[in-house]
Amino acid sequence: MNSRSRFSCDFPGCSASYWRKAHLNRHKAQHGAQQSPLCRICGREFGRIDTLRRHIRQSHTGRSELVPPIKQACDNCRVLKARCEGGAPCSACLRRHISCSLVEGSTSTGTEDTGPQQTVQPRSSPSAKAEHFIKIFFQKFHPHWPFIHQWSFNITQGKENALLLQSMTVIGMWITGLPSNRSAAKELHAVLDAAIYQQREKWDASMHESASSATCKWPIAMYQAILLHIIFALTSKDSVTLGLDLKPALPANDKTLLKSLVQSCRKLGMFYYPNMLARFRPEEPGGHVWVGVEEVKRFVLALNRVCKIIGAEEQAANVHGKHRDVPTPRSGLLTASELHFPMPTSEALWNAGTEEAWNAAAVDKTDLIHLTDFREAQWISRSATLLDLT
Repeated sequence: MNSRSRFSCDFPGCSASYWRKAHLNRHKAQHGAQQSPLCRICGREFGRIDTLRRHIRQSHTGRSELVPPIKQACDNCRVLKARCEGGAPCSACLRRHISCSLVEGSTSTGTEDTGPQQTVQPRSSPSAKAEHFIKIFFQKFHPHWPFIHQWSFNITQGKENALLLQSMTVIGMWITGLPSNRSAAKELHAVLDAAIYQQREKWDASMHESASSATCKWPIAMYQAILLHIIFALTSKDSVTLGLDLKPALPANDKTLLKSLVQSCRKLGMFYYPNMLARFRPEEPGGHVWVGVEEVKRFVLALNRVCKIIGAEEQAANVHGKHRDVPTPRSGLLTASELHFPMPTSEALWNAGTEEAWNAAAVDKTDLIHLTDFREAQWISRSATLLDLT
């Protein structure tokens, strides 16, 4: 859009650049006449303040009082409840291949209703590397688990849920098979695990007696992120080599997370088709309504698929069982008898990436949603016994 060169800051460790010289001068004034960060113990100089902090913690154990304070943690570290070392970008964001809010103009913030409470979630525009891994996610993982609508998912405008972006990035990094990427994926997965549990009161509707479909919005993106997090725990086990078809056992803490997710969805009435339709108004565009309903249906089916895998694993572990057991609501897992909605419709519509492809797939209009048509005769629950045994 503009072919002229940008003005770059020459301060050590600073990567900021600007189109206008005046903006650069204003930025450089923030550095002032300060010297390079200096360790007061050994006298060593550093190019970045976060490097100095890390040096003191690693080389001068017990001298934490000399660690320079951090003026402000970045958005990602705040939402993940992780230590932010500062810098622009911070070292944690660099390591996780995501953009950092400490770099001017990299992020914006927004508010999302997460069910029982409303909480502020950072909206992060992913780095080029993160975009690469999310592209891999859609190319390699999405065909096996298509519960995120690819063509309404926008990773460039900074409007997607941060935890969802990072859960997708984890899987994309893992799929590459590169040891360095897999190591980074497991590190980020561990950080996300802590963040999900620390925010549990905000998303776990089963912890709130008054939570229901009538009183709470459905935090779809958060629940998608948690489901991806659980699937990654299945596919990344050290003890076995796994494909994307999933044939593993789930660690106890992840099984608890899975059951909390199921119970939250159950509490919010997300398995009931009339509730899916009630989220929309008649005046809303038909395509928008169709995608919204389909995304919930496909998410719930993916959740049921994971529950069947875990239920089969639990049944196999019970060597004394005389009958084939299936997951039951009492077990905390999701069953086909609870799926009070029709099967997803039209793969062509779901995968339409252009307006032309959408119009071609929707030519007969038979797959579009009618908000007053509950289609009870087509509910999956009516074939629950057969589905639970397959």
